[in-house]
Amino acid sequence: MMFWAFSVFFRLFKLTLFHDRNSFARMTPKRIRVMAVFLPVIFFGQVANWIGLLLDDVFFRGYRKVAIQDPVFIIGIPRSGTTLLHRIMAQDTERFTSFRLWEIIFAPSITQRKFWATVSHIDRMIGSHGRRFLAKADRQLFAPLSEIHKMSLFDYDEDDLVLTTIFSSSYMLFPFPFFEETWRHVRFDVETCATDQDHIMRFYAACVRRHLYFHGEDKLFLSKNPAFSPKIDAIRRHFPRARVVCSMRTPYEAIPSLISLLHVPWDFFGNDTQGLHFRDRVLELAGYWYRHPMHHAQEWQENRFLFLIYDDLKSDVKSAVADIYQRFGFVIGELFASRLEIEHERARAYKSNHQYSLEKFGLTAEGILLGFGDVFERFDFDKTLQIPAEPTTYRG
Repeated sequence: MMFWAFSVFFRLFKLTLFHDRNSFARMTPKRIRVMAVFLPVIFFGQVANWIGLLLDDVFFRGYRKVAIQDPVFIIGIPRSGTTLLHRIMAQDTERFTSFRLWEIIFAPSITQRKFWATVSHIDRMIGSHGRRFLAKADRQLFAPLSEIHKMSLFDYDEDDLVLTTIFSSSYMLFPFPFFEETWRHVRFDVETCATDQDHIMRFYAACVRRHLYFHGEDKLFLSKNPAFSPKIDAIRRHFPRARVVCSMRTPYEAIPSLISLLHVPWDFFGNDTQGLHFRDRVLELAGYWYRHPMHHAQEWQENRFLFLIYDDLKSDVKSAVADIYQRFGFVIGELFASRLEIEHERARAYKSNHQYSLEKFGLTAEGILLGFGDVFERFDFDKTLQIPAEPTTYRG
């Protein structure tokens, strides 16, 4: 698996150096500066991760026997409340366990987690100076995204990012916008060959087993990944006991918010943002991530698949979570019930600071309705909703 993973990296490396001319990734001064740092960081970072993974097979081989019991996957169109739902359900710590961002990036292996747990213990003994420094650095690192998508190394996050260890995450599209190589992850079930699908999903399952080995084999694994929306068939094959919540939001709101969000990492790597090509690619991505779960939902048992509407979640968190638990046969315990009450009140009071201009990306209500009419029909979204044009900004 390691050699397969780094063969992917070197293909991407070659494309970066020699095939940029007719791509979004032309080697402008900005992109050269970013990639000069990013390429060695991701290469040596994943070498370190693979050392940890290989050591697991020496010192913690028991992880291979861990059973992944009834995992829950939260998927759906991005910007549809998946993060909110995930962070609420993850507070049911008597039932669930989820990856935190630091584990995904710096410690996918048991060996690394044991190491960092020891470092953390020593740091607490000498006054937690390292923790305070890291917390400050964490705030500064993610400040540019704070108004759009709140992130922290210490928060639960999308574990599709663990697939960067094998250079096969959907997020590889941003540093490597070579669609002949990375777009297959956006349409995973239909454009990634069966052999590669098997490599990727077996690696992901091994990471989940490691996580459960470290945090408790009695827990249910809880995953939040809009990027798994194109993997719904692969989930069903590799996790036959999985349960899925698929979150949906009206395209009037989700589409402009998604374009605004994805523009940040796209621009960070110095990719071409001129014209409407970037917007059109995001619309293509959104169309598939909306429709693929819609078309395959009937293949799941009723008690293992649920569509959740964003407005229902925002208006009544308690009822939305209770419906999920009832569908999946879970019982809300006293501890989680008290936490759920707090989150319910927070959600009612929450107002996003994310602002974005629709006209900036050439969007109109009529165009969105024309392109996503079947989505409006399937979920009975209001077709008459009008989106303010520039200079008004829409909040979402």
